Amino acid sequence: MKPIKKKSRLYQEVINEIFTSISKENLKPGDKLPSERTIADLLEVSRTTVKEAISVLEANGIVQIRPGVGLFLVNQSKQVIQQELFSVLNPQKNDLAELVELRQAIEGDAAYYAAKRMTDEQREVLIRTFNNLVHAEEKGELAIEEDYAFHGAILKAANNTIMKDLMEVISQKVYFFIRQNRMETLLQRDESKLVMKEHRLIFEAIMSNNPEEAKKAMWNHLHSIKIRHHYI
Repeated sequence: MKPIKKKSRLYQEVINEIFTSISKENLKPGDKLPSERTIADLLEVSRTTVKEAISVLEANGIVQIRPGVGLFLVNQSKQVIQQELFSVLNPQKNDLAELVELRQAIEGDAAYYAAKRMTDEQREVLIRTFNNLVHAEEKGELAIEEDYAFHGAILKAANNTIMKDLMEVISQKVYFFIRQNRMETLLQRDESKLVMKEHRLIFEAIMSNNPEEAKKAMWNHLHSIKIRHHYI
């Protein structure tokens, strides 16, 4: 690995360097990769940037973090890893637009049914995940995990197993999608405020047991993402 120059999406450069190192050293599935600190030192970037890169790789099933042990290459062929990395580093606007539309279809209905079927326990979970999201957003954090958890809580509250299973199939893509949008939105304070407002509208509609408004708020939130990030 060699030092990299600063770019707008530095974590993507880190991902690229990690894959280059995997190829050059001919690492096999199950092999241990350098630690976060080592990668940060070699590439002359912050550990925060390395954490971002590693979390994207983990979300896409390329590496695995074993607490207290280290970072390992997942049991996949080099060809599969190359394909996964290409999609991570080169997301097509077509793909992202279609992913938003799929989320609108599934998550819009999930919000609708959550407003009708949510149990008391699920209500408490939704309140907690929403408060965590608001807290993270107000602190100016990326809030990727909190955003993902909020949408996940709504999906579970819909109490539709098939709907939940369908979203699990694309969960890695959704996680990366949220991450990418969050990183771009964080740079624009006005956009961050809009996202906060959209999430609140979804939350309040579900908590008020208003299915139609919940569906509309979720659909509008995802449609706004398409517009903000030029996926249309």
